[in-house]
Amino acid sequence: MQRFGDGLDGVRQALAFLSLASALGYFGLMQRPVSTLRTAVKSAALGALVPLPLLGFGGEAAPRVALGLLAGALLLSSVGDYYLALPDGRRNFVRGLGAFLGAHLCYLLVMLPHTTFPQALQIAGMLALLALAAGMLAWLWPVLGSLRVPVGIYLGVICLMALAALSVPVPLLGVGALLFTFSDAVIAVDKFRVAVPWRGPIIWSAYYAGQVLLVSSLLGLLG
Repeated sequence: MQRFGDGLDGVRQALAFLSLASALGYFGLMQRPVSTLRTAVKSAALGALVPLPLLGFGGEAAPRVALGLLAGALLLSSVGDYYLALPDGRRNFVRGLGAFLGAHLCYLLVMLPHTTFPQALQIAGMLALLALAAGMLAWLWPVLGSLRVPVGIYLGVICLMALAALSVPVPLLGVGALLFTFSDAVIAVDKFRVAVPWRGPIIWSAYYAGQVLLVSSLLGLLG
Protein backbone atom coordinates (compact mmCIF):
# COMPACT_ATOMS: atom_id res chain seq x y z
CA MET A 1 0.00 0.00 0.00
CA GLN A 2 1.07 3.61 -0.33
CA ARG A 3 2.54 6.15 2.05
CA PHE A 4 3.41 3.81 4.90
CA GLY A 5 4.75 5.59 7.95
CA ASP A 6 2.22 8.42 7.75
CA GLY A 7 0.38 7.29 10.87
CA LEU A 8 -2.38 5.50 8.98
CA ASP A 9 -0.75 2.08 8.77
CA GLY A 10 -3.00 0.70 11.49
CA VAL A 11 -6.11 1.88 9.66
CA ARG A 12 -4.93 0.29 6.43
CA GLN A 13 -4.15 -2.97 8.18
CA ALA A 14 -7.55 -3.01 9.91
CA LEU A 15 -9.37 -2.43 6.62
CA ALA A 16 -7.34 -5.14 4.89
CA PHE A 17 -8.04 -7.56 7.75
CA LEU A 18 -11.78 -6.83 7.64
CA SER A 19 -11.80 -7.37 3.89
CA LEU A 20 -9.91 -10.67 4.10
CA ALA A 21 -12.04 -11.90 7.01
CA SER A 22 -15.21 -11.13 5.04
CA ALA A 23 -13.86 -12.85 1.92
CA LEU A 24 -12.94 -15.97 3.88
CA GLY A 25 -16.21 -15.87 5.79
CA TYR A 26 -18.17 -15.84 2.57
CA PHE A 27 -16.72 -19.23 1.62
CA GLY A 28 -18.67 -20.67 4.54
CA LEU A 29 -21.87 -18.85 3.61
CA MET A 30 -22.06 -19.10 -0.18
CA GLN A 31 -23.91 -22.44 -0.18
CA ARG A 32 -26.47 -21.28 2.37
CA PRO A 33 -29.84 -19.72 1.49
CA VAL A 34 -29.91 -15.99 0.80
CA SER A 35 -29.86 -14.01 4.04
CA THR A 36 -28.96 -10.57 5.32
CA LEU A 37 -25.76 -11.97 6.86
CA ARG A 38 -24.70 -13.69 3.64
CA THR A 39 -25.31 -10.57 1.58
CA ALA A 40 -23.57 -8.28 4.08
CA VAL A 41 -20.47 -10.47 4.35
CA LYS A 42 -20.12 -10.73 0.58
CA SER A 43 -20.53 -6.98 0.11
CA ALA A 44 -18.07 -6.20 2.91
CA ALA A 45 -15.18 -8.03 1.24
CA LEU A 46 -14.68 -5.17 -1.23
CA GLY A 47 -16.65 -2.55 0.68
CA ALA A 48 -14.06 -2.60 3.47
CA LEU A 49 -11.39 -1.54 0.99
CA VAL A 50 -13.24 1.56 -0.27
CA PRO A 51 -11.51 3.94 2.21
CA LEU A 52 -8.01 2.72 1.32
CA PRO A 53 -7.49 4.98 -1.71
CA LEU A 54 -9.05 7.92 0.14
CA LEU A 55 -6.39 7.66 2.85
CA GLY A 56 -3.90 8.85 0.25
CA PHE A 57 -5.62 12.20 -0.28
CA GLY A 58 -3.42 13.93 2.29
CA GLY A 59 -0.29 14.51 0.24
CA GLU A 60 0.02 17.71 -1.78
CA ALA A 61 0.96 15.79 -4.91
CA ALA A 62 -1.64 13.08 -4.36
CA PRO A 63 -3.43 12.06 -7.59
CA ARG A 64 -6.83 12.70 -6.03
CA VAL A 65 -8.89 12.07 -9.17
CA ALA A 66 -7.27 8.68 -9.74
CA LEU A 67 -7.58 7.74 -6.07
CA GLY A 68 -11.23 8.79 -6.10
CA LEU A 69 -11.86 6.66 -9.19
CA LEU A 70 -10.18 3.72 -7.50
CA ALA A 71 -12.41 4.15 -4.46
CA GLY A 72 -15.36 4.35 -6.86
CA ALA A 73 -14.34 1.08 -8.49
CA LEU A 74 -14.30 -0.63 -5.11
CA LEU A 75 -17.62 0.89 -4.06
CA LEU A 76 -19.32 -0.14 -7.30
CA SER A 77 -17.84 -3.62 -6.99
CA SER A 78 -19.32 -3.90 -3.51
CA VAL A 79 -22.69 -2.77 -4.88
CA GLY A 80 -22.39 -5.36 -7.64
CA ASP A 81 -21.65 -8.05 -5.06
CA TYR A 82 -24.72 -6.95 -3.13
CA TYR A 83 -27.06 -7.36 -6.10
CA LEU A 84 -25.57 -10.67 -7.20
CA ALA A 85 -25.97 -11.99 -3.65
CA LEU A 86 -29.73 -11.39 -3.79
CA PRO A 87 -32.20 -13.98 -5.13
CA ASP A 88 -31.41 -14.80 -8.74
CA GLY A 89 -33.47 -12.83 -11.22
CA ARG A 90 -33.10 -10.67 -14.29
CA ARG A 91 -33.48 -7.37 -12.41
CA ASN A 92 -30.82 -8.12 -9.78
CA PHE A 93 -28.48 -9.56 -12.42
CA VAL A 94 -28.75 -6.46 -14.62
CA ARG A 95 -28.26 -4.14 -11.65
CA GLY A 96 -25.19 -6.08 -10.61
CA LEU A 97 -23.93 -6.05 -14.18
CA GLY A 98 -24.39 -2.27 -14.32
CA ALA A 99 -22.49 -1.76 -11.07
CA PHE A 100 -19.56 -3.85 -12.28
CA LEU A 101 -19.64 -2.06 -15.62
CA GLY A 102 -19.09 1.19 -13.72
CA ALA A 103 -16.30 -0.41 -11.69
CA HIS A 104 -14.48 -1.50 -14.84
CA LEU A 105 -14.80 1.99 -16.31
CA CYS A 106 -13.29 3.47 -13.14
CA TYR A 107 -10.41 1.02 -13.28
CA LEU A 108 -9.92 1.78 -16.97
CA LEU A 109 -9.73 5.53 -16.35
CA VAL A 110 -7.14 5.01 -13.61
CA MET A 111 -5.00 2.80 -15.83
CA LEU A 112 -5.05 4.70 -19.11
CA PRO A 113 -2.45 7.38 -18.18
CA HIS A 114 -0.01 4.62 -17.22
CA THR A 115 -0.28 2.45 -20.33
CA THR A 116 2.74 1.92 -22.56
CA PHE A 117 3.27 0.27 -25.92
CA PRO A 118 2.97 -3.47 -25.18
CA GLN A 119 5.80 -5.93 -25.61
CA ALA A 120 5.52 -9.18 -27.59
CA LEU A 121 4.29 -11.26 -24.64
CA GLN A 122 1.71 -8.64 -23.74
CA ILE A 123 0.49 -8.49 -27.34
CA ALA A 124 0.14 -12.27 -27.39
CA GLY A 125 -1.91 -12.12 -24.21
CA MET A 126 -4.11 -9.37 -25.65
CA LEU A 127 -4.77 -11.33 -28.84
CA ALA A 128 -5.62 -14.44 -26.84
CA LEU A 129 -7.98 -12.43 -24.64
CA LEU A 130 -9.78 -10.92 -27.63
CA ALA A 131 -10.09 -14.32 -29.33
CA LEU A 132 -11.53 -15.90 -26.19
CA ALA A 133 -13.93 -12.99 -25.65
CA ALA A 134 -15.19 -13.21 -29.24
CA GLY A 135 -15.63 -16.96 -28.94
CA MET A 136 -17.45 -16.60 -25.63
CA LEU A 137 -19.84 -14.00 -27.01
CA ALA A 138 -20.56 -16.11 -30.10
CA TRP A 139 -21.26 -19.15 -27.92
CA LEU A 140 -23.54 -17.27 -25.53
CA TRP A 141 -25.32 -15.13 -28.12
CA PRO A 142 -28.10 -17.62 -29.04
CA VAL A 143 -29.18 -18.03 -25.40
CA LEU A 144 -28.82 -14.45 -24.13
CA GLY A 145 -32.17 -13.25 -25.43
CA SER A 146 -33.01 -9.77 -24.11
CA LEU A 147 -29.67 -9.65 -22.28
CA ARG A 148 -27.65 -9.59 -25.50
CA VAL A 149 -27.07 -5.84 -25.47
CA PRO A 150 -26.14 -5.41 -21.78
CA VAL A 151 -23.94 -8.52 -21.78
CA GLY A 152 -22.29 -7.47 -25.05
CA ILE A 153 -21.54 -3.99 -23.72
CA TYR A 154 -20.22 -5.41 -20.46
CA LEU A 155 -17.96 -7.85 -22.27
CA GLY A 156 -16.55 -5.05 -24.39
CA VAL A 157 -15.79 -2.86 -21.38
CA ILE A 158 -14.17 -5.60 -19.29
CA CYS A 159 -11.99 -6.48 -22.29
CA LEU A 160 -10.90 -2.84 -22.56
CA MET A 161 -10.07 -2.83 -18.85
CA ALA A 162 -8.05 -6.02 -19.16
CA LEU A 163 -6.25 -4.77 -22.28
CA ALA A 164 -5.33 -1.56 -20.46
CA ALA A 165 -4.05 -3.56 -17.49
CA LEU A 166 -1.88 -5.67 -19.78
CA SER A 167 -0.46 -2.45 -21.26
CA VAL A 168 0.73 -1.14 -17.89
CA PRO A 169 4.27 -2.32 -16.98
CA VAL A 170 3.10 -3.84 -13.70
CA PRO A 171 2.71 -7.62 -14.24
CA LEU A 172 0.47 -8.26 -11.23
CA LEU A 173 -1.98 -5.66 -12.50
CA GLY A 174 -2.50 -7.71 -15.65
CA VAL A 175 -2.82 -10.89 -13.62
CA GLY A 176 -5.49 -9.25 -11.48
CA ALA A 177 -7.47 -8.10 -14.51
CA LEU A 178 -7.30 -11.57 -16.07
CA LEU A 179 -8.48 -13.21 -12.84
CA PHE A 180 -11.41 -10.77 -12.67
CA THR A 181 -12.24 -11.53 -16.30
CA PHE A 182 -11.98 -15.28 -15.67
CA SER A 183 -14.42 -15.08 -12.76
CA ASP A 184 -16.94 -13.26 -14.94
CA ALA A 185 -16.51 -15.85 -17.70
CA VAL A 186 -17.29 -18.67 -15.26
CA ILE A 187 -20.39 -16.79 -14.08
CA ALA A 188 -21.57 -16.40 -17.69
CA VAL A 189 -20.98 -20.05 -18.58
CA ASP A 190 -22.74 -21.23 -15.43
CA LYS A 191 -25.69 -18.88 -15.80
CA PHE A 192 -26.36 -19.19 -19.51
CA ARG A 193 -24.90 -22.49 -20.71
CA VAL A 194 -23.85 -25.32 -18.39
CA ALA A 195 -23.49 -25.75 -14.64
CA VAL A 196 -19.88 -25.39 -13.53
CA PRO A 197 -18.77 -27.75 -10.72
CA TRP A 198 -17.46 -25.89 -7.66
CA ARG A 199 -18.52 -22.67 -9.33
CA GLY A 200 -18.91 -20.78 -6.05
CA PRO A 201 -15.37 -21.26 -4.71
CA ILE A 202 -13.84 -20.92 -8.19
CA ILE A 203 -15.61 -17.65 -8.95
CA TRP A 204 -15.09 -16.11 -5.51
CA SER A 205 -11.41 -17.08 -5.30
CA ALA A 206 -10.57 -15.68 -8.74
CA TYR A 207 -12.70 -12.58 -8.25
CA TYR A 208 -11.35 -11.60 -4.83
CA ALA A 209 -7.73 -12.36 -5.73
CA GLY A 210 -8.13 -10.37 -8.94
CA GLN A 211 -9.57 -7.37 -7.13
CA VAL A 212 -6.83 -7.42 -4.48
CA LEU A 213 -4.13 -7.53 -7.16
CA LEU A 214 -5.78 -4.69 -9.08
CA VAL A 215 -6.12 -2.47 -6.01
CA SER A 216 -2.69 -3.16 -4.54
CA SER A 217 -0.98 -2.69 -7.91
CA LEU A 218 -2.78 0.58 -8.62
CA LEU A 219 -2.16 1.95 -5.13
CA GLY A 220 1.51 1.21 -5.58
CA LEU A 221 1.47 2.84 -9.00
CA LEU A 222 -0.30 5.95 -7.72
CA GLY A 223 1.83 6.20 -4.58
